[in-house]
Amino acid sequence: MSQDHDESAAGVSLTKREFLKTAGLAAAAFGLAGASRGAEAANDARWDLIVVGGGNAGLPTAIFAAQRGARVLVVEAAGALGGTLFLSSGQMSAAGTQLQKSMGIEDSWQLHYDDVMRISTGTADPTLVRLAVQNAAPAFDWLTDHGFKVREGHPVTGTTHDPYSRPRYAWGYEGGRSILKVLNEQLQPLVDAGKVTVLLQTQVTGLVQERDGAVGGVTTQDAKGATARHLGRYVALTCGGYTENAAMYEKYEGVKDYCKMTYPFSQGAGYDLAVAAGGYVRGGENHVPLFGAVTLDYDYPAPMMANARHYPGDRPPWEIYVNRFGKRFICEDMLSHTEYERGLGAQPDERCWAVFDDAMYRAMPPLLGGGFNGPWTAKDTAEAFESGAPNFFRADTLEGLATAAGVDPAGLAATVETFNAAQAGKRRDPFGRKHMPAPIARAPFYAIRIQSWNLTSYAGVAVDEQLRVIRKDGRPIRNLYAAGELLGMGQLMGRLLGHSILDFGA
Repeated sequence: MSQDHDESAAGVSLTKREFLKTAGLAAAAFGLAGASRGAEAANDARWDLIVVGGGNAGLPTAIFAAQRGARVLVVEAAGALGGTLFLSSGQMSAAGTQLQKSMGIEDSWQLHYDDVMRISTGTADPTLVRLAVQNAAPAFDWLTDHGFKVREGHPVTGTTHDPYSRPRYAWGYEGGRSILKVLNEQLQPLVDAGKVTVLLQTQVTGLVQERDGAVGGVTTQDAKGATARHLGRYVALTCGGYTENAAMYEKYEGVKDYCKMTYPFSQGAGYDLAVAAGGYVRGGENHVPLFGAVTLDYDYPAPMMANARHYPGDRPPWEIYVNRFGKRFICEDMLSHTEYERGLGAQPDERCWAVFDDAMYRAMPPLLGGGFNGPWTAKDTAEAFESGAPNFFRADTLEGLATAAGVDPAGLAATVETFNAAQAGKRRDPFGRKHMPAPIARAPFYAIRIQSWNLTSYAGVAVDEQLRVIRKDGRPIRNLYAAGELLGMGQLMGRLLGHSILDFGA
């Protein structure tokens, strides 16, 4: 499962403040007292399965194992179960579902597989993609059988990224929380019956290993500093990605993490555990950024205060986008998020500037929308330019604008001259852009610096077709498994964005 980002689900997203409040309420509802009682029992128990991370992969893992007779311990670092489901839009894709069949949509896991490999240009891991798509429909049907309500009009082929060949994307009405509601309803009876024990606010500090490397449990530390050792037949690492760990992000993906936008507990703990046990990490080379972050400051990773509304299907572009050389690098009215994202990923520091003039500023639809900390209005944009806020630049000349923004003045002047000639019909636009309602000609001139961001981790722990964590020589580490975002977008999606939550299902 993944923490995906579709603008159509923005109405169910939470600010970080709202999330922390919600997580606290969820913890109270689940019962921290119950978690502490579980901790007392956990020290003396030997578990069939220990699940490290109670999010969108860990919860199904615990539920299905317990329903099949296993005694399960779930260890969660946060104060509430759910992980990224609190923030996710809950986008899912599955082929051959009962929903599709009821609508007369013919689909199959093979067609799903072919689409993923086509859209990812063959960069996704074939073994893991096949495993995901073969199991996606049963997982989706299980959710709908247990009360998950699909939005009216779904499934769809896609929204703003490269579409599937069949309608198979689906959302719930409350984003990821729609999924979490079903999972919690299935988990609670198992907790009540003593089949699942949950430890909240508890970190897994290490894996217990035998001399031959086999994993036999975990060591933990709770919020009060108390340590414990828990033995188990199997350990499943399902504790998410590393998008809140800037050093790990740069280590595995080779680029700086510019924007704080994700689940606070996405610290990469599972990666360290797997590597310490003898595993390794792969897939970071498939990194693709998201487009559009306007950060609060330059102290990276910085909070996103606004996001560029760059999808031409919703807002046809007036502005141009240039890199630090002052050169355009995309066709701004291309109907694809993917082109924007791949284009930004090829620029120095994954950075660009939206450039426009005063006439555009007064006439065009608002460029910026809300960030992680709430809505953003045209008044906010005006105040940012007036105050000289970070990332907002204004000058009476193009040369002055370029100098202030950190863009090459000669390059920007040449780019604007070419754009204006194409806009006037004197030449063909070099990128094939069609929507050019106005030239960039009237002072003052404006620029907004835009940065890459991401919601998910591209590098992932290496596993085999049974989701066993493996060493570089391909040998599995006995009794150790991994699932969820810990497997990384680079393996499950390759250079494909806008993929779905069920591709990470346990």
